[in-house]
Amino acid sequence: MNRGEALRRRARVLRALRRHLDDRGFVEIEAPLAVASPGLEPHLDAFELRSRGPRRYLHTSPEYALKRLLGDGLRDIYSLGPCFRDEPPSRTHSPEFTMLEWYADGLDLPGLMAQTEDLVCAAAAAVDVALPRPFARQTVRAAFVEHAGVDPWALDTADALRAAARAAGVRVPTDSPAWDDVFFTVFLDAVEPQLAEGPPTFLWGWPASQAALARLDPADPTTALRFELYAGGFELANAFDELTDPVEQRARFEADQALRAELGGAVYPIDEALLAALPRIPPTAGIALGVDRLVMWLLGADDIADVRAQPW
Repeated sequence: MNRGEALRRRARVLRALRRHLDDRGFVEIEAPLAVASPGLEPHLDAFELRSRGPRRYLHTSPEYALKRLLGDGLRDIYSLGPCFRDEPPSRTHSPEFTMLEWYADGLDLPGLMAQTEDLVCAAAAAVDVALPRPFARQTVRAAFVEHAGVDPWALDTADALRAAARAAGVRVPTDSPAWDDVFFTVFLDAVEPQLAEGPPTFLWGWPASQAALARLDPADPTTALRFELYAGGFELANAFDELTDPVEQRARFEADQALRAELGGAVYPIDEALLAALPRIPPTAGIALGVDRLVMWLLGADDIADVRAQPW
């Protein structure tokens, strides 16, 4: 498929995404691109802007801006536009990319899975692709046991998880003392590739250490109320049952800042306006979906550059 045809089909997908959300009463928000705090996740780096005024960065997602608006009383909102992450380009990543992020008032994670499935199928129909339904649903724990032969929840140190994975025949090249590093190495080597040929799959129930801005499961505090959607062998979307406790969120932000400093990365400021807004946010589920990857998967493209107007 030539670039012109790919871009025409991309435009149809974007129209379908907007139409689907607009028809259900969602309000589109133009999230600011230049922000004071671009996000504190330890392994995401932002582009810093040259400025004669206060330090600003290109946002890594519209999450903070949208949540502040939720705190101001808006409900059922979305943003569809560019985001920026200072990482090397690859087949599935562009440092400038397009993200759809939306927040659904009063929805839990199973409800958000159903809503996401409807949206993705509407986008697929716009380019004459019929997807099998329902999408698969599996816990992260069950996926590890099935594909890697280990249960990370039963192995509470990096050494124990590494040894068990290697004994199960998984390649674990990292000697990192961090449990999360070993977890992700096993996931990328043994679990994610198994999702390449199957149906779109929601993986839910991630370890508590990877909760980010999600609530922990009250019935199991070792697990975060979070899911990711996989299709074609890569992640399409990441969703949270949103944490609204500012004390807990500040503690997580400060831990992220400390880890960024330990890793030698830039340490971005905490968004105090976001923390102030959290107590005013009602029960909400939110999700970020990579639009370029969605188009790439639906069109059968081999490289994310094939579905962007200006490759990085």
